[in-house]
Amino acid sequence: MLGFSWRTAFVVNEPVLSATISQTESSAAVPQDVSIPAGVMPVRRPADERPRLDALSEKGIAEFPALFGDAASVTDSDFARISGDLVMRSFPCTGAKFFARFMNKPTYFWLGKSFRHAEPGVAYGHNIFRFLGGVRGLNFVATIKDSELDGRPAVVMDYDDARLGSRRPGRAIYDELREVEPGLWLGPSFHVRNGKKKLMGWCVLDASVPFDGLF
Repeated sequence: MLGFSWRTAFVVNEPVLSATISQTESSAAVPQDVSIPAGVMPVRRPADERPRLDALSEKGIAEFPALFGDAASVTDSDFARISGDLVMRSFPCTGAKFFARFMNKPTYFWLGKSFRHAEPGVAYGHNIFRFLGGVRGLNFVATIKDSELDGRPAVVMDYDDARLGSRRPGRAIYDELREVEPGLWLGPSFHVRNGKKKLMGWCVLDASVPFDGLF
């Protein structure tokens, strides 16, 4: 019996779709049926070894604008490859060195993001959290739009898209991504207030890290 739980309540109004997709081949996970509401989709634990994320941590966020700017503009075929659960690491603009001691650990509570393609050029997504044995929430709609930083196409994750319904707890978040290495996506995270976007950090998704463990 599902009943009421934080696991289901934390996910707000994500549309229920009817297609079936699978994880990227590198993530080695069980295919997902997007007709299942995200709040009841099982959460598996990603592998602890994340060498490409560690390498970016060593570089530091000072190099991230150049990496993002040098990356190719995102195409429809690029976007289609962002599918299923991807492990994430966040890099805040303020206090990066302090927060790195927590955020860089495999035990950090924010595990990643998940994408489920509904139609060409549109994916419904959410974030994945470690607590309570794995929680999916903070929904977004992902599309290709021009970047706030340089005006070239990037994957944009809009947490305030009307397709998410009237209750959107993450509506002040706006993320972007470009592929800087095969399966490695990096981009800025913005805080939206009064229609203005302020850079608050960077996020990186790595499709090569498998979600194959149990909590």
